Amino acid sequence: MYPSFINFIGTEAAGGRKLKICGQDFTAYSYDWYIDDAITLASRWPSHQVTYRRILHLRTWIRENYQHGHDIPYKYLRSLQGCRCWVESVIHAEYKGADEMFQESYKEQLAGNKTIFSKSGAG
Repeated sequence: MYPSFINFIGTEAAGGRKLKICGQDFTAYSYDWYIDDAITLASRWPSHQVTYRRILHLRTWIRENYQHGHDIPYKYLRSLQGCRCWVESVIHAEYKGADEMFQESYKEQLAGNKTIFSKSGAG
C-alpha cells in the first residue's frame, strides 16, 4: 500500500512499476529500491512538505550512499529536516578527500540540497 501522494498506475512488460509521485510520472524499475526508501521517508513528513522534487533528490542520495559504500544510516529519520541533514552528511562523505577541482561541485551540491529542502525550494 502506497501513501496518499503515490498512485500506482500499473506494471510495464519489463517489470517496472509506473507510479505517479505527487502527480508526476515515474517508472520504478525492479532494481530501484532507493525510490521505495525515499517514499517511506517522505511518508513521515507532513503532507504539505512532500514534493516530487524532494523525493527524487532523496532517492538520488540514498543511491549514492549505498553505491559508494558510505552506509550512513537513514531508515530512522522522521522529519524533513532530518532528511536534509542526512543528505548533507552523504554529500560531505562523497566529497571527502576530493581534489581541489571538485570543490565547486561540492559547494553546489550543498547549496542545492539546502534549496530543495527549504520552503521556497519545495516545488
